[in-house]
Amino acid sequence: MNNVRKTSIASTLALSITVLLASGCGGSSSSSGDAETANTVVSRGVVTGFGSVYVNGTRYHTGGTNFKIDDNPGAESDLRVGMIVTVRGSKSNDGMSGSASHIEYDNEIKGPVSAITPDPLDATRKILTILAQSVEVNANTTIDDDGGLTFDTIQLDHVLEVSAYQTTSGLVATHIELQPDDLEIEIKGEIENLGDESFEINGFPVSYDLATTQLDDIVMLENDLLVEVKGQLNGAGTILIASKIEGEDYGLDDGMDDAEVQGAIYDYNPGNKTFKILGQAVDASRAILYPSTLVLDNDLVVEAEGHIVDNVLIADEIEQKGKK
Repeated sequence: MNNVRKTSIASTLALSITVLLASGCGGSSSSSGDAETANTVVSRGVVTGFGSVYVNGTRYHTGGTNFKIDDNPGAESDLRVGMIVTVRGSKSNDGMSGSASHIEYDNEIKGPVSAITPDPLDATRKILTILAQSVEVNANTTIDDDGGLTFDTIQLDHVLEVSAYQTTSGLVATHIELQPDDLEIEIKGEIENLGDESFEINGFPVSYDLATTQLDDIVMLENDLLVEVKGQLNGAGTILIASKIEGEDYGLDDGMDDAEVQGAIYDYNPGNKTFKILGQAVDASRAILYPSTLVLDNDLVVEAEGHIVDNVLIADEIEQKGKK
């Protein structure tokens, strides 16, 4: 793995979050009462502050907000700075404030740490292996200290819940939490190598039994289907025995006239200027770039704003949120 390149990604994420935090300050969790708040919006990004909830530079008031945490009803108190959430609601014309009708959080992966690789050039950065996936933790990853977890105390076999950006070389954690060892394990991704009662997600083996495994929002299993799998590991920790397989949709709401997403670019196609951010397909072929000298590329952190057509965010604006 290219340490210099990955360190640059971490620095980009850090600057992105710092910029957003600068716009997030205190306040009360109430409806905004802002007469200019009229534009319906769906926004996905990192929580950068509270006193209401700050996401992508907007303060969303949360009086009457419906919260969903890991597929279950929740509350604002369940959220933490660093978690990646999806907000649905309305926003003022200047984009500074809004009112959230729904806020949803779902972790990217939850499982035991099977390897820890320190960065010899950066003591504030290490790479964890969780369910065969690379997860970067750095000085800008927020860490829930329940159970005494810190950057320095992460150990092998710790079960971590991770909120993260996807990049071309793995996940970059924005928030992690220590979990009980017997807690349900979770992994997301496309089904690969589907066989009789087995398949893989991102190279990690999954075993299922249709007599005991619950299928949610799925008619039938097939390769390339995007799913979230929940269950327990076998004794050796090498196979996830599925108790539930749920159909997953990374994309934002189709048909939305005002949509925004912030994160790292991956799957970039320079020919037609398409890519993905946090699972959302983006078409930047007609977007205005900020700054005008911006050159799009994989692993660059940006905010894309536009509208959704056929599950693709047609970007009107792409703004850089840091430097590579």
